[in-house]
Amino acid sequence: MTVTVDPGVEPETTWDGKEALVVDPVAGFRPRRSSTQRMPMAALDGVAPEEIVKRRDAHGFLRDDELPATLERPSVLVVGDSHVDGVVNTAENFTALLEARLTAAGASCHVLNDGCGLYGLWQSVLRACDLLPLWRPKLVVVVVFLGNDFLDLENPTVPHLDDALHELAGGERTGPETTSARERELALPELFSQLFWQGLNQAAYLHRAPERIDALARKAGHAVETIETAAAAQGARVLWVLLPSFDLVFPDKVAGLGGRIQETVGSGAQRRMRDAFAAVLASLAVVDLEPAFLADGTLGLYAIDFHVFRRGHQRMAEALEAPIRDAVTR
Repeated sequence: MTVTVDPGVEPETTWDGKEALVVDPVAGFRPRRSSTQRMPMAALDGVAPEEIVKRRDAHGFLRDDELPATLERPSVLVVGDSHVDGVVNTAENFTALLEARLTAAGASCHVLNDGCGLYGLWQSVLRACDLLPLWRPKLVVVVVFLGNDFLDLENPTVPHLDDALHELAGGERTGPETTSARERELALPELFSQLFWQGLNQAAYLHRAPERIDALARKAGHAVETIETAAAAQGARVLWVLLPSFDLVFPDKVAGLGGRIQETVGSGAQRRMRDAFAAVLASLAVVDLEPAFLADGTLGLYAIDFHVFRRGHQRMAEALEAPIRDAVTR
C-alpha cells in the first residue's frame, strides 16, 4: 500500500510507523486526513489483482468529495474496522453506495465513513463517542466484524477493557505473546494465511479458552451500553450491524484445510461468540448480514486477503438501505 497526502496539509504524527494512521488521543489512532491510499487487491474468485484507490477527506472520512462547511442534509456516522474502511475503491464502498441509494430513494443524507483499520469494538465506540457532539448525526451505525472485534477488546497495545470493565490505555505488551503460537499451531497454507487475521486467530483463542466467551460478551455489553447512552444524549439512534467473517459464511471450505484448522472451526467457538453478542443486542436495532451473504453464496463476497470485497459491499448496501432510510426520515 502507498499513501500520499495532499500538498499543504498540516503534518500529523503517524502511529506505529503506518502512513495511513495517525495518533489520536481518544482512540489511540485514526485514519490520516486528506490522504489517498493505493493498493493491489482482487476478489477471492478473481483472476488478477487491480489497483484500488481510497480517498480520505479533510475530516478523515472516506469519500471522494469534500463535505460542505455546513451540512445541509442529515448525517449518518458509520464506524468499524478495516472492513468498513474497505479494500475497494471509495465509490465502491458500501457507505458510498448507501449515500447514492438513499438519495435516489428520497432520503438524502451524508453517510460519514470513519471506519479504521485495526480497530476493535471498544475503539470504534470511543471514536463514535468523540465524533457524536461534533457532527450530531441522526444515526450511528456500528459495524461489528465478528471475526476479530471481540478479541481486540482485550488487546493491551490499544485502548481496551479489563475484566472488571475498566478502560485501560494502550501501551507496550506486558504479558506473554501468544498470537504467534496460535498462528504456528494452525499452520495455514500460504494462500490462506490472511484467514488467521480475519477470523481464525479469534476462533483459535476462543476454542482454547472457551471461558473467555462470557468475559468478552460482558466487555462487548459495556461497549454497547456506552455508545447507546452517548448517542441518546445527542438525540441520535444506533444501528448495530453484524458482519460475518469468511469462516462463518463458508465453514466447510475453511474446515477442509484440515488439521488444527478443522478442529478450530468444528469447535463452534466462533459461532458461540457471535451468538453471545447477538444476545447482548437482543432488544436493540440490529441488521445481521449473514443471511444476505449466505443467500449470495459466492466467493466473490471476499477479497484474496479475506476482507469483504466489492460484491460484499453491494450486499451490505442493499441490506442496510431500508433500516437507515427509516431512521433518517423518522
